[in-house]
Amino acid sequence: MLRSGASPNAFTFPFAIKSCAALSLPITGKQLHCHVFKTGCLLEPFVQTSLISMYGKCSLIDNARKLFDENPQSRKLTVCYNSLLSGYALNSRVKDVVVLFCEMRELGVEINGVTMLGLVQPCGIPGNLGLGMSVHGFCVKFGLDMDSSVGNCLLTINVELAELAFERVIELEPTNTGYYVLLSNVYTEARNLEGILRVRMLMRERKLKKDPGCSYVEFKGRVHLFFAGDRNHPQTNEIYKKLNELENLVKDLDGCKKNDHERREEYLNSMGVHSEKLAVAFALLNTRKETEIIIIKNLRICGDCHLFIKLVSKIVDRQFVVRDATRFHHFKNGFCSCKEYW
Repeated sequence: MLRSGASPNAFTFPFAIKSCAALSLPITGKQLHCHVFKTGCLLEPFVQTSLISMYGKCSLIDNARKLFDENPQSRKLTVCYNSLLSGYALNSRVKDVVVLFCEMRELGVEINGVTMLGLVQPCGIPGNLGLGMSVHGFCVKFGLDMDSSVGNCLLTINVELAELAFERVIELEPTNTGYYVLLSNVYTEARNLEGILRVRMLMRERKLKKDPGCSYVEFKGRVHLFFAGDRNHPQTNEIYKKLNELENLVKDLDGCKKNDHERREEYLNSMGVHSEKLAVAFALLNTRKETEIIIIKNLRICGDCHLFIKLVSKIVDRQFVVRDATRFHHFKNGFCSCKEYW
């Protein structure tokens, strides 16, 4: 459009911005934000909502909040509140979710199904079971039918409710492997071997297979994609060399808690090279020390990679953000924002 001389407007920008949100491309998203500012479309409701949503999905939730606060119209629009609420939920900012929802009710802003979905999302995080049950009760009182999105969130609250939600969502989407994996994860957390085997049998009977794991990093306007055991990248040799150095440093790391030490040895010695590890090595090879590294993964991060990135963040003194199929994980100085829940 720009090369041909056509001018993008308030109807054009949301489509491009939503693409950046879907792929979690913060650099490209910021560039689009600049274009929006130059064209004077920043206060258009659909444009602003798209930007708030994009920043939330790119782990730049403070940017989303700033945009929300700068426009007085935001506090009158359900769609703006919902975008910010969803961003807080995705980034596990539970207190901010609750405060924002209370603000909506106090100001009389209309609450809809999207609002309720934003409330349900963070309820699967340990320590929020009470909130989860309260929200579930509010959903029933609100009269919200449990669509697949709400069911997907409820799957993480507890085993009994997860089983009920699972039965409902597979009626709607029987071939969506994500729900089977989520239920299996709930059984794993509960150490319910019988439940895990039952889910695997269901998948086998229905001839369903998990999607292959992949991770990507945005660098200099390009998306660099990695699969497990990938050797197709032009920097493959350097990436594996860097990864080998990191794994050796992780194994030698002192001062870990005893349970972390035991888990580290188990994980590092029993699993292969997952895609997020390759993405970490690539990013460290190609970015400056002060740059925050954002990695997007299509599946839930495994315990091996979670522990690996947590310890690497301490070793190299870098901040990593991993967006997996469940939520954002912010790794810094050997800690993760999920508080050991993934």
